[in-house]
Amino acid sequence: MKKLFITFTFTIISTVAFANAGKFNASGMGSWEVNVMNAGNGNMAITYDGNAGLADKNPESIFDKSTMNCVGGLTLVNGKFEDETGMCTFYLIDGEKIFINYKGKGTGGQGGSGTFNIVGGTGKYKNISGSGFSSRQNLKGKEGMAHSMNQMSGEYTY
Repeated sequence: MKKLFITFTFTIISTVAFANAGKFNASGMGSWEVNVMNAGNGNMAITYDGNAGLADKNPESIFDKSTMNCVGGLTLVNGKFEDETGMCTFYLIDGEKIFINYKGKGTGGQGGSGTFNIVGGTGKYKNISGSGFSSRQNLKGKEGMAHSMNQMSGEYTY
């Protein structure tokens, strides 16, 4: 029984000791195709699909030199939104992918902020989990598209 307990304890400690964990603080710019239903007076339904390139303050971060593709939507009421939701796929420099879902709020034409959860990945990141904070500032650009500076920071374990 004592051997079994020691083996079990060592297994638990080894599993925890070999888990990879990290923090990230990535930022970049992107462009998004948008679909808009405009009801006037700051009331709109918006969906978007787009891409951004990201760099991390830490060049060793798994998110450094990644790109992300996000699909999401929101509803503006009197120029404000509280219901932005969507998912992103991060294409990492090592060829793997990480997936997140997010929620946010903000002001139409200016930007927004919110939280996200890392929900999975491919290859060595298949069991990744984590969470963080994101924000964006809208930029001027080609009509019919949205353009933004994006910032994401958080923690992960895999």
